[in-house]
Amino acid sequence: MRSKCLTPVLALLPFAALGQEVEVPPNPAAGVELTIYESNLALIKDRRDITLPGESADLAFAGVSGQMQPESALLRVLSGAPLDVAEQTFDFDVITREALLKRSVGQEVSVVTVNPASGREVSERAKVISVDGGLVLDIGGRIHTETPGRIVFDRLPPDLRATPTLVLSVTGKSKANSDVELSYLSGGIGWHADYVAAYDADVGQLDLTAWASVTNTSGTDFKAAKLKLVSGEVNRTAPPRPNVKFRAMEMAAAAAPMADGVAQQDFAAYHLYDFAPLVDLAANQTKQLALMSATAIKAKQEYVVQGQPNFYYGQMQNLAPVNADSVVTFKNDAAAKLGLPLPAGIVRLYGQDTSGAPQFMGEDRIGHIPEGGDVRLTMGRDFDITADRQQMSFVRPADNMSLSVWKVVLKNAKDKAVTVRLIEPIQGDWEIMKESHPHTKTNAGTAEWAIDVPAKGETTVEYNVRTRF
Repeated sequence: MRSKCLTPVLALLPFAALGQEVEVPPNPAAGVELTIYESNLALIKDRRDITLPGESADLAFAGVSGQMQPESALLRVLSGAPLDVAEQTFDFDVITREALLKRSVGQEVSVVTVNPASGREVSERAKVISVDGGLVLDIGGRIHTETPGRIVFDRLPPDLRATPTLVLSVTGKSKANSDVELSYLSGGIGWHADYVAAYDADVGQLDLTAWASVTNTSGTDFKAAKLKLVSGEVNRTAPPRPNVKFRAMEMAAAAAPMADGVAQQDFAAYHLYDFAPLVDLAANQTKQLALMSATAIKAKQEYVVQGQPNFYYGQMQNLAPVNADSVVTFKNDAAAKLGLPLPAGIVRLYGQDTSGAPQFMGEDRIGHIPEGGDVRLTMGRDFDITADRQQMSFVRPADNMSLSVWKVVLKNAKDKAVTVRLIEPIQGDWEIMKESHPHTKTNAGTAEWAIDVPAKGETTVEYNVRTRF
C-alpha cells in the first residue's frame, strides 16, 4: 500500500502498535482549498507538513470540517517520505458543557459555590447521576436537580477535542519529512447564484449582476481559503463514496465580463469559477462574492395569458377573468452582452418610477440557462391587462373527440398599446378549425397567439378547436 502519490485513508493494513499522537498544524503558506458545489457539498483540500517522531504515529488533523465525510478522505503525499495509513478516527464531538457532563455520568466532579458571608469559594464533591432531560447530582447523599454552583471537572475526557479532528494512524520513516494534502468531502457548505437586474422599459435594456452566495454551516472556520465554485448538479449515491461522479452543465467561452479576480475554466463535464483572492469563510456565515456582470442587455417586456389543458375536454362555465403575467425576456447570447451559461438562481428585478428612482418589480427563479437560451422572468400579475375567457359551445360527437368554440376578450387599461401572448396548452391530437387571428403551433401541445391590444381598448380572439384523445 506504500505510495509516493495517493494513500486512500480507508486502507486497512496490519498495525502492530499505535504510535504517539502528533498534532499536524495547518500550513499557512499553502492554506486550504474549497471546491464548493451547489448541492450543499464541498471538496476540501488541506495541505500540511509532517515529521514523524518514530516509525509510527497518530497524526491529528485538527480543524477539519465538522460535517466531514470520513469515508471520502484521501491522503496525498506531495513530496518527501511516503506514508502508509492503517486506521482513521474522526472525532467530531467537540468540547462543550453538555459533552463534558455526558461523559462524567457515574463519576465525581467538584461543585464550587461562594459563601455569602465570607465571600470565599467552597468546593464540594458531587457525583453526576444523569444528564438526560436535565442535570441530576448526588451531593453528600442528597439529590440535586439544579446546579448550586459552577462545576469543575478533574480532567478532559480523552475523546473530546477543541475542534473536529481526523486522526490517521500511519507508518513511515522515522524523523522523515512529508508534505501531504488531505482531501475529503464535506456537507454543510454550498453556494447558489443570485442576480440583480435593473430594467429600463423605455429603452428596452437591463443591467445584470450575478453574485455567488456561499454558505458555511459545517461548524468550522476556513481562513484565507482558495475558493472554486462548481456550476451544475452532482450525482451522488447513498452512502456517499469517494469517487463522486459529476454531471453538470457544459460551459462555453465567456462573452460576459467576469468580476475582477474571477476566472472560469471547463473541466470534464462541469465548469469551475476560480476566485483569485483568498476568502475567509467563517462557520454559520453566508458571503456574497461578485461573479459576473453585463450592461445594456437588450430586453423586452411581455404580457402572457395562459389557459389550462382541461379547458378542451368538458363544458366550462363561469370562468373568472384573469390578469396577464408581466414577463421580462432577454436572450443569453453574445449580442446581448452575455453568451455565458448562467447558473441557476433567483433574479431580482428593479425598474424605474416616473421620477427615475428604482423600484422593486418582482423576482423569479431561473434554471441553468445555456448559451443561446431564452431568459424569461415572470414578475407578477399586471393590474391593467385582463383576459375574459368564455366557452361558447362544447360538443362531443364521438367518445374520443370534442369540438369547442372559444372567445377571449383581452382588455388593456394602459395609456399605450401592448402585445399579449395568448398561450393555450391542448393535449392529444388537436386542430384549430377556425380563428379570428392566426396562431402558431409552438410545439405538439401548445397553440399561441400574439395579439395587439390598443391603449384603453380591447381585442377579441375567437377560435374553434377539434381534439382527438
